Amino acid sequence: MKRRLNIILASLFITIPFLGHSQANSTWSTNLAGNGTAANTDGTVTITSSIQSVDGGNPQFIQYNNFSAATVNDFSGNYNGIDINGVNLTLSSVPVAKRLRAQSGVPFSITINTSKKRQVTGTDATDFDNVRLKYGIGKNEQPYRYDVADYNGTTGSFTSQGNPITQGFTLTHTFVGRTEAWIVLELYEGATIYTFSGGFGGSFNITSYSASTSIVIPIVVEGPSIEVSEASPIQPLGTFREPAIPQMILHNPPGDGSTVTFTSNQETCRNISETVTNENAVNANLKVTLGIAGQAGMFITTPFEFSASINSDVGAGSSEVKTNGRQNCLSILNSISTQPGIAPTNEGSIYMGYSSTMAFGVYPTVTISESPPYTVKKDTIPIFAFVRGSAVPFYYSKSQILEQIQAMQGIADTASVARVKQEAIYQKDIWEQVLEKDSININNPSNEVIRNTFDLEGKVAAIGNNTALSLSTTDSYNVSHFIDASIGASFKIMFGGSGVEGGVNFKTKKTFGQTVANSNSSTTSIAYNLFDDDEGDEFRIKIVKDPTYGTPIFLVDSANSKTSCPYEGGLQRDLPSLKIYTSTARDTTISNVTLGTAGHFQAQVCNNSNESRNYGLGFVSQSATGNLLIKSNSSTGTVNVENGITQFGTITNVPAGGCTVGIFNISMARDINDAGAPMSYENIEFVSYVECEPKVRSSVLANINFAAPPPPAGVAASKTEICTGTPVTLTASCPVTTTPRWYTLLEQGFPIAEGESVVVNPTTSSTYYIGCETSNYKRDRVATPLILVGSPSSVLNLTSDFSSNSLQIANTILMANSKVNSPARVKYKAGNALIFNPGFEAKGGSIFEAEIGGCVN
Repeated sequence: MKRRLNIILASLFITIPFLGHSQANSTWSTNLAGNGTAANTDGTVTITSSIQSVDGGNPQFIQYNNFSAATVNDFSGNYNGIDINGVNLTLSSVPVAKRLRAQSGVPFSITINTSKKRQVTGTDATDFDNVRLKYGIGKNEQPYRYDVADYNGTTGSFTSQGNPITQGFTLTHTFVGRTEAWIVLELYEGATIYTFSGGFGGSFNITSYSASTSIVIPIVVEGPSIEVSEASPIQPLGTFREPAIPQMILHNPPGDGSTVTFTSNQETCRNISETVTNENAVNANLKVTLGIAGQAGMFITTPFEFSASINSDVGAGSSEVKTNGRQNCLSILNSISTQPGIAPTNEGSIYMGYSSTMAFGVYPTVTISESPPYTVKKDTIPIFAFVRGSAVPFYYSKSQILEQIQAMQGIADTASVARVKQEAIYQKDIWEQVLEKDSININNPSNEVIRNTFDLEGKVAAIGNNTALSLSTTDSYNVSHFIDASIGASFKIMFGGSGVEGGVNFKTKKTFGQTVANSNSSTTSIAYNLFDDDEGDEFRIKIVKDPTYGTPIFLVDSANSKTSCPYEGGLQRDLPSLKIYTSTARDTTISNVTLGTAGHFQAQVCNNSNESRNYGLGFVSQSATGNLLIKSNSSTGTVNVENGITQFGTITNVPAGGCTVGIFNISMARDINDAGAPMSYENIEFVSYVECEPKVRSSVLANINFAAPPPPAGVAASKTEICTGTPVTLTASCPVTTTPRWYTLLEQGFPIAEGESVVVNPTTSSTYYIGCETSNYKRDRVATPLILVGSPSSVLNLTSDFSSNSLQIANTILMANSKVNSPARVKYKAGNALIFNPGFEAKGGSIFEAEIGGCVN
């Protein structure tokens, strides 16, 4: 069964009517009883109340005439059956729909006015010339007519025929919740019997009252049937976290120098209420008061017991939000302004408010059904209370709320704690409602107009004014709350809710009501100052009221505006267009570009605007990965600008509806120092754009594929064994687009020579390396054969082991008992004889040679 529970928040306003029930006045009138003669029946009583009947109209009262004097004058509380039956008869004969509808804890007033004329002369001249008023208050806990009595005194005698006696008074009373309550009015008519003159110069009248009119006013008192105060608090069952909801939005106006300001020392207050909307609630139409949670428990209060300070660099300034459960008040401590020029109209708005921890519990109440036939019953309802000191304020721009939505989604996707996960989901939902409601409010054609259309021109004097902040309408957010499973089960049985992981999802509708007067500021106003510094910009503007927050919304008439830097609606003055020269395609592919060289295409910057404009030219940095070197007409892109664009430069005076005469050559080359860089690059985005607003852009895409050149060929050395001082010629061939460079190292180092044929003079055994290179590419190097270098001796006796390459030469005899270790390459040469003594060994993995001979020159 679907259920709605209305919750009155005792948080930021002093008194508030229950949702949907009018608080307009009601009026009822009847004739006075008189003494039974025609001469004395020309009298009336009129009753006006500050509240209406349950069905929203005028109530029904019951009139009883001429009770006996003994009954009428008996106010001791012990009444006979006639009087109490008068109340019982009234309650049994007046339907609930026609009884006055009062609210628990909310004062209401009843005003009584009587009028009676003296009709005749003669024997009736002194009859019934006084009327006395008396009232009593009763409620369903007592067995008698009423428990409060009060006289209102008498009027003087008639002075002439037809001159009326008029008198009246107003009583104000406050009930707690009652299924039956009543007020009894008793009006006594009488005549002066005689005047007594005292011996001390004084006199007084003796009046006899023998006719009366008794009126019973039946009342239903809706709401808590006990007093919930700090002295008599309700003990909480537990707590939940209420999501952050904006208390105020300042919309940013058009014009890059414009601001909206909520000035210092002002305060705006609004009624708030909350309605439980669980679909499976079993007890419908329950209205709940929300209050404050202190150390002793939860209570309802009029003073503001809960507050949160809000400070931020967004819009500068500072503010304080405070609540008493029925009203929210936003106090501006230091002026708060929107920031000029950071975003288009209504896209740079400021949102401020807070989240808080709420305590919850239950207590008794009286409820009235929302539709005919109206019924009254005693019930149990939840009470929610702001926990002191739990406020977490926020002060966000629209872009920060979008970031919050992403952050909350991330928490919801990864959180392992049920409460954290659910609260992130609920907060994300609120932020999405805030932005959706903001969009609907901005585009609502029925918004109240604050200022009709007017014009703002760029580089012309600023336009400023103030607008009062007030609202007579209501608006709502749908809010979800997470209650832990351990304490939420019984709450769910009473008031509904759905099971979620680790707890209960409890749904409410939070309603922001009308603004109310407060003591700190008689008039709350918002100041706006409109200015645009772009010559030629034109705005046609209308200002309307935000139906949710009452702040001004600025609407730009697109048909009669033209704007730029930033574009804020109307005719767009900046319309860049980037084209591939001699092509209508939006992309181009450059294939088989030899590594070390650059690939090229040509571009043209055009302008679709109806006036000459300046545009930037560059590329989107993120699209050019893998260490590409990109240039345009010999200008390397190095200037980083907003939105990740690397700029080549500014193209000035692009003609209206045309293109630049100059053609821009764009080149792309692979970084020579990054051996791991890819050979192909796709969707490199080149842009012409508005420098003050880079998101206004036109793009073309380029793809480029690189091919490696062939390696050096014919790498050789003229000799591979030499004596010290003998020159060696190194030769190789490279592609014609590259330069052969010779090194003594396989990697890094500096070249020792350039060319396809070079002469070297090694002094030790050496290997040389050649690379075919350009300024943008260095190919892997290729090695020459090992060149062994030796210095001849007459006789050699080798006893030391060899672990590196070596050439040993003796002119006559070479003797050896040494070892040749891996991976050395060693060669022995002698002119006459080679003698290997015990201990000589060539280890596995080594290369050893021996021959009879000398130096080869």
